[in-house]
Amino acid sequence: MMSMDTQQPFAVGSRVKVRYSADSKAPRDQRPMESGVVKEDFGDLSAVAGLRTWAVAHRYAVALDDGRLVFVDPDDIEQA
Repeated sequence: MMSMDTQQPFAVGSRVKVRYSADSKAPRDQRPMESGVVKEDFGDLSAVAGLRTWAVAHRYAVALDDGRLVFVDPDDIEQA
């Protein structure tokens, strides 16, 4: 998986796999991996928005192959 400390961010248009579940209470290690394409990298905006506890921002917007648009953090995305 990508670590912000050791790798470059994913570029818009990159094919990726993300760990995602519509059930936000599902344990992270039980969330399935889904394939998709990075549509936006919010970069520094996600760090600033991370200071609040409501409407938490995520780093990447990813269009999944099944048509859903999801928002994920660096720990939940990897190269496809």
